[in-house]
Amino acid sequence: MHTMWDFLRKIFSEKEGKVTVVVLDENDPDASNTFKLTSLDVIKTGIVVAVLAIIFTVAIFFVTPLSSIYQQQIDDRFRDEVIAINERVEALQDSLYAREVQLNDLKNFLRTVPDTSFVVNNDIIEYNDSEAADENSTWRGSVSVPTFEMLNQNQIITSSKLAKGPDFPSFYPVDGVLTQGYSTDDGHFGIDLAANMNTEFRSIADGTVVNTGWTINYGYVIYVQHSDGIMSVYKHSARLLKEQGDVVLKGDLLGLVGNSGILSSGSHLHLEIWKNGVPQNPLMYLME
Repeated sequence: MHTMWDFLRKIFSEKEGKVTVVVLDENDPDASNTFKLTSLDVIKTGIVVAVLAIIFTVAIFFVTPLSSIYQQQIDDRFRDEVIAINERVEALQDSLYAREVQLNDLKNFLRTVPDTSFVVNNDIIEYNDSEAADENSTWRGSVSVPTFEMLNQNQIITSSKLAKGPDFPSFYPVDGVLTQGYSTDDGHFGIDLAANMNTEFRSIADGTVVNTGWTINYGYVIYVQHSDGIMSVYKHSARLLKEQGDVVLKGDLLGLVGNSGILSSGSHLHLEIWKNGVPQNPLMYLME
């Protein structure tokens, strides 16, 4: 390599640019070849060699599978970038949807909670306890059924059953095991009751369902408004069996325990109790 550079430097250093090159054969010293070169010849030869090398490289790239391999690598990188962008867009859409759902839930909650009275159409007939007693007289002596269980929804609303405060303490809403307690410091405003999937959970007091729905964090959620400004909230349900506006009594079936929502780490029911907008420790209202 060093000799080649010396040779090229010798050619370009000549003023007239002419150099005589003698090629000797080691096996036959008498046989020799003589060439006359100029710097212009070297430049032309270098250009021709470079062009031929480029043409040869391009031909190999397009004729052989090398081009398809290179193109496949480009396509794979492009596809990975498109997939990553699509995943980010989907995550953003899910976040926007979840926020919209939460805002709608909050709007419905704020619109419903201040008015804890139950609205009844004007054409509903006021329920009379004495008439109900006469209607239920046929049950005496056979099966003992509480009067309010034989009333229709409108009669329950207009009766005095929901006028008084909730009957606490109440039994646990589900047959489960307490796995996490109430802690405002940890932002856990309720208790977690571990139970098997699809275990029934029930209302802890008389009230009306003011909202139901699904959120990305808590899955299926149901809100029950009781009197005295008390509300109970049941989260991570697998299925809800009541709808907004339904009147429920203490012990009525609300839904089935599940593992819904990204904040759920197992099959359980999360119960919250709020009074006048302030979270309460549910254990103060429950008994085993």
